[in-house]
Amino acid sequence: MSEQLDSAAYYHIAYRRHRIMNPLDDNRFLAIAGQCDLGSQSRVLDIGSGNGWPALLLMREWGCHCTQVDVSAQWTEQASALFEEAGLSALTDIHTMDARQFDIGEAEYDLALCLGTAPVYGGFADALDVFARAVSHDGFVIIGEPSARLPLPKRYAQYLQMLQWEIHGERQLMNIIDKKGFELLWNLRSTRDEWDRYMGMQWKAVSDFARAHPGDEAAHEFLDWVRDEQEVYLRYQRHWLDWNVMLLRAV
Repeated sequence: MSEQLDSAAYYHIAYRRHRIMNPLDDNRFLAIAGQCDLGSQSRVLDIGSGNGWPALLLMREWGCHCTQVDVSAQWTEQASALFEEAGLSALTDIHTMDARQFDIGEAEYDLALCLGTAPVYGGFADALDVFARAVSHDGFVIIGEPSARLPLPKRYAQYLQMLQWEIHGERQLMNIIDKKGFELLWNLRSTRDEWDRYMGMQWKAVSDFARAHPGDEAAHEFLDWVRDEQEVYLRYQRHWLDWNVMLLRAV
């Protein structure tokens, strides 16, 4: 992966056809959210809300209010259009900003949602510190985080280190959850089919974009990036990494 490539631009292309921008099916997301006792008076905070699809699912199902925060104007504009089309704009406020600059208040939310964006706060443990302040006494946290089946193959471990991706083992995640004063209530682990669909949609989206823009040099550099990611995914990630969506509550 070239350090000169614009990763934000790449993912804006790669995720363009995703709904939930994680290896997670809509119905399985609703199953875990269904444990949070949500209703029309519930307040949800979605950090790294992306295109707004998870928030839309919650609103359709339970009529709750959702505050969405994402640094990408492309995604927040898409989310705004999504809610406008669904007639649900009154149930959300959307903020285009770095989540670290967003004032979460104190114990204001019934659910804090963070699907894969814990690194915005510095990592999994730091994100739990933030959400411990954000949710009410009986509130919940749904957080998505990868875990590794340790020990990893040496080459893959070196690759992750090069990218500065810190991925914990399952026992390490459990220790962090305990240390931060939460209990784990549910854990959904993405299936192989969910992983394959998630990655395949990215690969095809980048390929389609390059075909539609044959003179775009960056688009063809992104294709090289895809080939690198395909090799890493098929050789290592598919076998050694899991994606976990965890339901937590303060002890």
